[in-house]
This record gives sequence, C-alpha cells and structure tokens, in this order.
Amino acid sequence: MFMFIGITLTFVFIVLAMLIGGGLGAFFDGPSFLIVIGGTAGATLAKFTPKDLAKGFKTAMLASKSRKDSSDLNELVNITEEFLKKTRKEGLLSIEGQSSGNDFYDDGLAFMLATPNAETLERYLADQIQNIINQAQRGKGVFDAMADAAPAFGMIGTVIGLILMLGNLNDVSTIGPSLAVALLTTLYGAIIANAAFIPMAARIASWQAVTVHERELISICLMYLKNGGSPMVMRETVKPYLTHDFYKIAQAF
Repeated sequence: MFMFIGITLTFVFIVLAMLIGGGLGAFFDGPSFLIVIGGTAGATLAKFTPKDLAKGFKTAMLASKSRKDSSDLNELVNITEEFLKKTRKEGLLSIEGQSSGNDFYDDGLAFMLATPNAETLERYLADQIQNIINQAQRGKGVFDAMADAAPAFGMIGTVIGLILMLGNLNDVSTIGPSLAVALLTTLYGAIIANAAFIPMAARIASWQAVTVHERELISICLMYLKNGGSPMVMRETVKPYLTHDFYKIAQAF
C-alpha cells in the first residue's frame, strides 16, 4: 500500500511542478512517449516471458500490501514454548488443529504432524524459504530490467531528436519539435525509472528480506517441536532473530 502511495505522490508532485512551470502541454510529446514506453515494454518482453512479467507484477502487489501474517515474532516464540511444554507431556498429536495466527507457521505445523521424520520437515521448510527467494528475485529482476531500459531508451530518443534537429537546421520550424523529442525522452525515462521501477524493485527486495527472516525463525521453532527440544534452548536459539534489525522492519509492516 505505502509503495503505491509513494509512487502516486511522486507523480503528483512532478505534475504539480509542471503545471506551476507553465502547463502540461509543454511537457507532452507523442514520439518521446512512444520511444520510452514502447522501447521499455519491448525490451522487457524480449528478456522475460509474459508469465514472468505477470509474476513480477504479482510479487510487487504482494510486497506492497500490509502483511497479513503480522504476528509479533515474540508471540510466535511464546506459542512455540507453550506447544513444546504440551507436546513433551502429551505428545505431538496434542497440538493438532492448533493455530498461531501465522499462515506459514500453521502450514508448517500441519506438515510437521504429517511427516514421519525431521529431515523431511527440514527439507520442506528450506524449500518454502527458497521459493520465496526465487519469487522475489524473479520479480525484482523484471523491475530492475525496466529501470535499466527506461533511461536507456530516453537516451536513444535524445540521440534521435538531436539527429533530426541537426539534419534540418535550415528549417527553423523543425528545430523545436526535434529538440522536444531530444529532451523529453530523457525526462520520461528518468521519471519512470526513478519514480516507479526502482522503488518497486527495492520494495520487493525488502519484502524478501523480512519474509525470509520471519520464516527462518518459524522453521527453527518447528524443528524444535518436531525434535522435542527444550523450550529454554529454543528461546536462546531464536534470540538473535528477535534482536536483529529485520525484526524492527517486520513490526513496521
């Protein structure tokens, strides 16, 4: 949510500056727009499949939302401690159907109760974390590519505009439109890259870091449950996760 608010505010202030400076008409040029938007879209499609692009935007939407699983990490540790005490007395099946309020924790808990050994659980949890990393890296790659392409096509438009201008210096009427193409393509590329694509890529990277951090802590908790570990030792093991900077970031989502 905040990502799109920030992007919207950026464009609003840019448009307001244009309006105050003399009106939007002076800042709109069809050929410049086509070069930057069309060129960026085409180059991105050349690098990624439509499915990859769709997943990239889906990941950006996911990263922009307030976290559904916003459970305090300390609370998850407290829940794990209670589960450990219960299972040590009554067995693992005594916590069947219990909920922590965190989707990943609850899914892992259900898998833990169903799987026959700790190795299978550990592999499952590692795969789930790796899936998040892969998803985020693919999504970030899409927006990194667009952030690179937009300014590049802005420069291409600038070169095209300058060539048109220099090739028709004897015709004064063509100098203005050609110079507009030269300057506005650079402007469009810079605005789109810095106001939209770069922030979206950064947001996905932040979402990956926070999500992986949370899931690593949950994985440790679930492995202690599976192995019947000591609640005190479990708390000491996860303590670094509760004091890490990413823990503070997770609270802000």
